[in-house]
Amino acid sequence: MDSAPRIRILPPDTAKRIAAGEVIERPASVLRELLDNALDAGASMVEADLEGGGIASLRVTDDGRGMGPEDLALSVLPHATSKIAELDDLLTARTLGFRGEALASVAAVARLEILSAEREGVPHRLTSFPGHPASVEPGAGRAGTTVRIQGLFDSYPARKRFLKRPASESALCRQAFVDKALPFPSVAFRLLSEGRLVLFLPPARPAERVASVYAPDVPPGLLSEVTVSGPGFEGRTVIGDPGLARTDRRHTQVFVNRRRVAEYSLLQALDWAFSPVLPGGQHPFAFLFLEIDPALVDFNIHPAKREVRFRDIDPVRRSLVRSIQDALSDRSRLAGVRDRESAGDRGLWEVRETPAGGNARAPDAERPGGPMFVLPSRAPGEGETWDRIANLASEARSRREDGIRDTPGFPPEVPAADVRIDGTGYLGPGFRYLGSALGVFLVYEEDGALWLLDQHAAHERLIFDRLVSTPPAVQELLVPLVLEPESDAEEAWLAASAELLKEAGYTLERSGSDWQVTGLPAGLGSPDASAVLELLRSRPSPDSLLREAHATTACRAAVKDGDELDRTAALELIARARDLPEPRCPHGRPVRIRLGKDDLYRLVKRIL
Repeated sequence: MDSAPRIRILPPDTAKRIAAGEVIERPASVLRELLDNALDAGASMVEADLEGGGIASLRVTDDGRGMGPEDLALSVLPHATSKIAELDDLLTARTLGFRGEALASVAAVARLEILSAEREGVPHRLTSFPGHPASVEPGAGRAGTTVRIQGLFDSYPARKRFLKRPASESALCRQAFVDKALPFPSVAFRLLSEGRLVLFLPPARPAERVASVYAPDVPPGLLSEVTVSGPGFEGRTVIGDPGLARTDRRHTQVFVNRRRVAEYSLLQALDWAFSPVLPGGQHPFAFLFLEIDPALVDFNIHPAKREVRFRDIDPVRRSLVRSIQDALSDRSRLAGVRDRESAGDRGLWEVRETPAGGNARAPDAERPGGPMFVLPSRAPGEGETWDRIANLASEARSRREDGIRDTPGFPPEVPAADVRIDGTGYLGPGFRYLGSALGVFLVYEEDGALWLLDQHAAHERLIFDRLVSTPPAVQELLVPLVLEPESDAEEAWLAASAELLKEAGYTLERSGSDWQVTGLPAGLGSPDASAVLELLRSRPSPDSLLREAHATTACRAAVKDGDELDRTAALELIARARDLPEPRCPHGRPVRIRLGKDDLYRLVKRIL
């Protein structure tokens, strides 16, 4: 006997609610979809109002194009959209929405009311309840659209029981609101909760919009905008001072065609772009806003459009890394050669202006311990541009000798006349050296503050800068280091990179099916040969290979923690480190830190 069929066709209302669950997860999902519609309608002002975290009520008002009664009636039907007409339109759609599922999904799980009017039209009101057809009738209102949602998931208790408490849902709504506001800086946004204004974002530049949300207390000079462009794409990245870095990625975000997406490859590119100035484990303050030809990306792979598939992401990554690293280099060069690591709210990029003919340090009379040698500096004269200042800094650096010797006992290069002994320590050119601490730090006093210099990081940076400016000499190994490629990809990378590595002082030669390292940069010994293995195994990209090779050499050649420098060597290292144009080691760690008197007083509770 045939058994009854186990497959059944779901009732339309049940199917609608299940489908709605893929698009509408919680109030934040509703808010996201309604904001998309408002922005696609050309709104210049958008307001959202929440009650009970958006569960009890959620209203979005905009001053966009609005809808007439016919469009209003169609808007809540499944797959009804004004954004596309046929499948090929997905290749050219630049709107935030295009599937025609949002309002239909909302209508399936909540009470829905839409009041809308075109510029010269009569306002109409649509009312809809789950499981009932919508009705449209004349209403009263202004041009634009107001959408109100009430009782979300009241008719779908299986979903409602998984909602969080109202305060948590409200926080998620705020994040969804911000995610829409950041890529539309020319639009005004207002967010209210329980009748109270929570967030107001007037029209602004991209950097100002980002700062108003994520860095309201940060001085404007610590944020900047960097353009990125290439075949089929363009955009800008709002980047912040390395001091704004965090151990999480809350301040590292990617927006593609004005949608925030979880694109790990581009997040990784932002991390990589900052790697010269940030240590491992820290993520930069960086917000990428990328506009790309819709034919080169596919958003139709996630119901909420949180993911995107690129046809070719490598050109975007390369352009992004190059533009940010160029900007970091330029800003660092303009930031002044001395006091960029000082306390307070001054950061790596802030330029310290001084009167023409003056100097960046305090007058001798104000210095503790009496007069000390001061290097002269100059400020921009009448009509000089910042480009001219950059050239002056470059000329000054070119007059200085490159780096310091690669061993702890390098000979003195600080004139003896500039070194004196008093009751508290040794006076160098502009500072008082107090001694070493913990086998790691050189301790000195300058401008009424205590400074700790990381001797390894400082020496590493000096050697790195010298290697970048002058190719290193090569010393041959008596016993070559044998390297066996583990894959065809590694073999191809070695073949392609051998010539570039030679510029960095690493000589690679093919020997049958293997490769041999036959030469290392002068200053490295056989025990350091393992460094080249670490470098080669990591296989840096071609545009960063030379830098990574120099960084590896500098790290191995620099003085190590625990190496005791004699007094003359310590004085020289401090003097040179104070002149570094980039006061961070090649791996991003600060070379020195400043402890002002107030900082120390707080530590011992003299200041509360």
